[in-house]
Amino acid sequence: MAKKLGNIKNNISSLYYSWLNNNYKLILSQFLKKKSYHAFIFCSIHGIGTIDLIYALIKWILCTNKNYLNNCEKCKNCILIKTGNHPDLYIIKKKYGHINISIDDIRNIIDNIYNNSYRDQGKIIWLPFAKQLNNSSSNALLKILEEPPKNTWFFIQCYNKSDLLPTISSRCQIWYINPPSEKDGLYWLNKKLNNNYEKKIIITALRICNYSPINAYKLLNSALWIQRKKLYEIFVSAIKHDILYLLKILNTKNVLLYFNWLYLILIDVIKYHLKLRKNFFYNIDQFNLILEISKIINLNNIFLIIDDLLYYRNCLINIININQKLVLIRFLLSLEKKINIFNNKN
Repeated sequence: MAKKLGNIKNNISSLYYSWLNNNYKLILSQFLKKKSYHAFIFCSIHGIGTIDLIYALIKWILCTNKNYLNNCEKCKNCILIKTGNHPDLYIIKKKYGHINISIDDIRNIIDNIYNNSYRDQGKIIWLPFAKQLNNSSSNALLKILEEPPKNTWFFIQCYNKSDLLPTISSRCQIWYINPPSEKDGLYWLNKKLNNNYEKKIIITALRICNYSPINAYKLLNSALWIQRKKLYEIFVSAIKHDILYLLKILNTKNVLLYFNWLYLILIDVIKYHLKLRKNFFYNIDQFNLILEISKIINLNNIFLIIDDLLYYRNCLINIININQKLVLIRFLLSLEKKINIFNNKN
């Protein structure tokens, strides 16, 4: 069955993201000129508001009393969308407990979209996670895209267009939704945070969150920001004294995030060894710690440690039911060996 908007409305923020404004205007200008595509692919990282952009486009398309680029928020369609009950909006996600969107999910959509639409505004099919499609459901979707019903639009979200069959991509207009510039992200975060954080802390949060202001805001307002500092402090202590100090903090549900943070601090150590300027660093709030690590681990071993970190990270991601603690112990022992090689030479 198609998922209605109510199933994901908790993921839709009421915030307005100014960096999406140009994309919104450009897409709607096609509709105003009656030259729009029937299918759109949105490629973007998580956390820059792409869901909000699509949601705004859907509200405009289905609104019966729109005013140029604005929906009215008051007509029956707008109210139904807001409450998650619009009969012509289908949101397709995998069923609970399933790995993929099944071919039956797509066939159910086909059965529905050829019926008359509510108030004749058209029908919209929204796939927030294109990677959930398997080969069978992808081919079923392709058949609809080849001969879509009149006044039917498809909105497909992905991280990269390679998540989709090339034959699907070729039948859609592709939009690459980029994060805002660091300057724009910093401006937005300063307003949201009421200027309560130092500039270097906000910039660090932006950089380690792939320039996603939304994710940076969430990080700065969570306990994870304190955990990040704790992780780095334990890391330095562990490489000086006992590498297994790291096991307790790493062996949690946040292990992949912590691996990412260790990767970024090690990248910064490489930049320090190569004498790059500080404004090219990710963790500009941890420069003293970067300096300290650079004295303990030489450049060649940093590269080797990063190779191991990425290898064991991939093991945790790709091997089902793997023993996380055992993987972490093997990683830490490998890390210790590389540090000891350097220390023994000195």
